[in-house]
Formats: sequence, C-alpha cells, structure tokens
Amino acid sequence: MRLRTLGERLRFRRRQMGWTQEELAVRAGTNQAVIQKIENGKSLRPRKIDGIAAVLEVNPAWLLFGDDRGSDG
Repeated sequence: MRLRTLGERLRFRRRQMGWTQEELAVRAGTNQAVIQKIENGKSLRPRKIDGIAAVLEVNPAWLLFGDDRGSDG
C-alpha cells in the first residue's frame, strides 16, 4: 500500500493506534479540526507536526514526505 499524502499517512497511523481524530488531537495538544484539515489535505505544513508525530510514534519526515529513513514506523 502506498500512502501518497500527509493526510493519508496521518489517517493510516491514527487508525493503527485505534484513535479517533479527537483522541489524537487531545494527545497532541491541538484540536480535532486541525487533525481533520490535515487528513483532508487542507493543511500541508501544520505547525503541530512534531507533536503529532511524537504521539503517533513516527518520524515527522515520514508523516510529511513519506520518508522512511530514520523512521520507527
């Protein structure tokens, strides 16, 4: 499976963790609307990406670009 966009990667990993958008938002210190915008492709360079990646236990570069180098996930 090829996850082509930031939104697809975020949704994929969030579902792997078994979380709703709201649960991810709370854990990442943001709100559900931010997560929804990212997943829908409306926010391509979100400010909270490092925090989101941390709670999802993935490398921010993987979320942003699909770059597996140095990724745990």
